[in-house]
Amino acid sequence: MGSAQEKSIQHNGDLFERRLVARFRTGDPDALGTLFEIYVDRVFAFTRHILGNKEDAEEVTSEVFLRAFERAATLRDEGSFRGWLFRIARNLCLDRLRQPRLLWLETEDGEASSDGGRASSRMESQIVIKQALAELTEEHRVVLILCDMEQWDAKEVAEWLGKSLPATKSMLYRARKSLRERLAGAWGEENETRVL
Repeated sequence: MGSAQEKSIQHNGDLFERRLVARFRTGDPDALGTLFEIYVDRVFAFTRHILGNKEDAEEVTSEVFLRAFERAATLRDEGSFRGWLFRIARNLCLDRLRQPRLLWLETEDGEASSDGGRASSRMESQIVIKQALAELTEEHRVVLILCDMEQWDAKEVAEWLGKSLPATKSMLYRARKSLRERLAGAWGEENETRVL
């Protein structure tokens, strides 16, 4: 019975979003505001994972919603709004990555320096992970971010990428394997250096 309830809730959510999108396509600013509230945190998380820093992610996230509003009429009925919005975000991230930029080293808000070195260790780990992600192909990075960080299911990612479900699952497997290998190599070298 829980499964039927979940399907009903999902259906009602989809219907609500479709109605919002229909209003959005006509230029209704209230619909844009509601869609913004639904998606802003997800788009920000996605852009931050790709860009690697908060400041760029905030700027790109703002630009995503400006572009979406400007291009509302180009959204086709058959496409997913989320997929369309994330495609805009991805393209803007790629544009941002092509621009020269400074290296940002971030710490979590409110971290104290008197934590026994845990913040420093955490920052080192984050840097290693970001570097390993940056070494992946763009497709591998995107499929990992969408599936593992944004919790999209493989079918949605396949549709978004324009690939078959088996091809997407295979790409996700290869991306995870490649990331694991890079992290093992980076952390293995780091451990060897610490021993020396």
